Amino acid sequence: MRKHACLLALTLGLASQAMAIPIPDDLDTELRKLIEQHSLTGEPNKGFEIPSVDSKEVKLGKLLFFSKALSGNKDVACASCHHPYLGGGDGLSLAVGTLAENEDVLGPGRKTTTGEFYVARNTPTIFNAGLYKRSLFRDARVEFVDWLDPSKGISTPDVAFGEADPNSGDTLLAAQARFPPVTASEMRGFDFMQDASNEAVRAHLAARIGDYGDAKGELFRNQWLEKFASVYGDDKSPKELVTFANITRALSAYQESMNFTDNAWNQYVNGDTSALTTSQKRGAYLYLYMPPPPSDGGNEPDFLPTQCIGCHNTDTFSQTKDSNYHRLAFPQIGPGTGEPGMETNDLGRAHRNESEADIYSFRSGTLLNIEVTGPFGHAGNYDTLEQVIDHYDDYHQILDQYIDELGWCKQPQFKDIEHCNSLFPDARENTDKAAKIIDDEIADGAPVLQKLNLSDQSKTDLVNFMKALTDPCVKSAECLQAWIPQPEDSDPDGLQLAAINYQGVPLYLPSKCSEGETLQSGGKLTRDQGECIAGSMEHFYFDIQQDNTTVYLSSRDGQGDLKLYYHPTSWASKQNALAESIGEGTEQVLIITLNQGRHYVSAISQQGYQGVSIALGTRRANKEPGEHPKAISDECVTSSPVSLGELQSGTPVCTAQGDNYYFIKVTEPNSTLEIRTRHGSGNTDLYVGPYWPSTSQFEFSSRSTDSSEYLRIDSPIPGWYFILAAGDGLNQGTSLQLDISTQQ
Repeated sequence: MRKHACLLALTLGLASQAMAIPIPDDLDTELRKLIEQHSLTGEPNKGFEIPSVDSKEVKLGKLLFFSKALSGNKDVACASCHHPYLGGGDGLSLAVGTLAENEDVLGPGRKTTTGEFYVARNTPTIFNAGLYKRSLFRDARVEFVDWLDPSKGISTPDVAFGEADPNSGDTLLAAQARFPPVTASEMRGFDFMQDASNEAVRAHLAARIGDYGDAKGELFRNQWLEKFASVYGDDKSPKELVTFANITRALSAYQESMNFTDNAWNQYVNGDTSALTTSQKRGAYLYLYMPPPPSDGGNEPDFLPTQCIGCHNTDTFSQTKDSNYHRLAFPQIGPGTGEPGMETNDLGRAHRNESEADIYSFRSGTLLNIEVTGPFGHAGNYDTLEQVIDHYDDYHQILDQYIDELGWCKQPQFKDIEHCNSLFPDARENTDKAAKIIDDEIADGAPVLQKLNLSDQSKTDLVNFMKALTDPCVKSAECLQAWIPQPEDSDPDGLQLAAINYQGVPLYLPSKCSEGETLQSGGKLTRDQGECIAGSMEHFYFDIQQDNTTVYLSSRDGQGDLKLYYHPTSWASKQNALAESIGEGTEQVLIITLNQGRHYVSAISQQGYQGVSIALGTRRANKEPGEHPKAISDECVTSSPVSLGELQSGTPVCTAQGDNYYFIKVTEPNSTLEIRTRHGSGNTDLYVGPYWPSTSQFEFSSRSTDSSEYLRIDSPIPGWYFILAAGDGLNQGTSLQLDISTQQ
């Protein structure tokens, strides 16, 4: 970091006079005084109407939020950057919207096809976004014209700064939802309706969902109309019913319902003194201590308060006083916001209001659930809360460390990039510009970002206090599943995001194995919940609720190596396992199709392992992924029916009327069988097993009401498999194809 000698000397002089904040003996009494001083009630939802996650409008919003149909090229959903399992964000420093290499990969591992970065900032969490009273986006480009009088309207980038947007909608979240779908780097795409206005793009997307006008037929399957009618009335035409305004209303309701405020701190404020640990109480005191100004009878202290409460205040822990925007000189990386002459820099709030006073300033976000919403900072520079506290304690030191040591190259999103050290050549110059202004402000007596000289214990206490702002729901996959489409929920267009991580397994709620408790051998794995394990031969069980379920067992991180072994009826071992994982070290994946009941998996190693995360994920083996089902040729047009015979992978056959029997040999472990039927008339069902199946005796099945069936079977035991294509007697002209592939 470039130092400015005179200013730095003055800054250090001020800092050297600061003393550590003394912690009182009777913390509960003193904290009660501070709680009253800051008018805290422990009721952050007071004055807000929080919709139920079970309401029809929220359920519609959930389906829209997870549908890629709202993006120009049908490749990005809102949830691609705001997933409940990733703290309501994406787990990345810099967001990756369009041009994703694999559109279903979320979190570390999501990258663009070009290797470039197009989104300039870190993704804010949607958790408790409904509690913001002033603005949304990091530069507050969607904001109430007068937050004390919301009736004056909401200003957005579609109008001049300070003007009310007549199309904004009634809430900040509804107004905010209008912009990702029209932003090229986020959801619109760089080649979709390139010369069209924002409003034209929105109208087209609404028509696509509503299946009318020029966009009619753009979705291969469209069942949206009945969903909208159930919420907004069935007495309107599709064009009147499926409007972009109604789309944003539903999206807003869904996000408003993500209210996670049941935390230990609020319990403490409401009188439960046992809700916080002693460390958290010390942290709360450090956070809240702010002497009243002399005009209110306060005295100038001989130590410097942390001033945390000055910017993250009230029960929502977000800015609601005075200026809402602050210049903090967090490291500037990324593509920048494209200002002429400083393309790789980010002007922050000034990018919207063109005010020199707000250059490099950003909105103060909520600290509720901050434990799970990293990385932190406008460009996601800091992976831990400890790093954030270090920045506030002595920002010059940590900036030097981050930039000199190429700190981004240690972060999950960038660490595996070959040319990581040259990703952001302007980081120092751009960051210094903000730091220089802060140095000048400190020299003029401003208290913000003066060196605090916090002890290691004080830093730990502050972090522990912020963890007391975590609602347990955000760390529980079972709790969060209400906000994620489930198998019983419909998929109106076949474009529902089925998120996966970099291992190719269903995205799950990760655990920090350096901090979390270890799941003991004999314990239960819960769907989508990452668990921490250690040992050399640990055994676990899990329950599957439905037949024909694709099960994903995976492990990652930590030290050592291991293999995962599966058995259907008892603790698995290397000797009795019916399937084992593929991978290297602790990075293991086992995919297998199972039926309902209890099952068993073991993590076994000769050398041992520790700090490893293990997870269970599931998918429906009868649901073919993607908007369009895979095409197979209409074999009955050119070939005679075959009712009995051996199948060849990738070669379709024409089935005969009535029942048909086929067989195929699986030669490799960890194989995947996919069986499809297409074309023809009548109804044909599939029954499969390692023996000749019947309609009452089989291992797996696919039974729809027509001739289009799909069944995926993972990790079948090598040997012969037999298929019954059972017709209803009216079936004819149906083609069947089986494909075998090997899991990689």
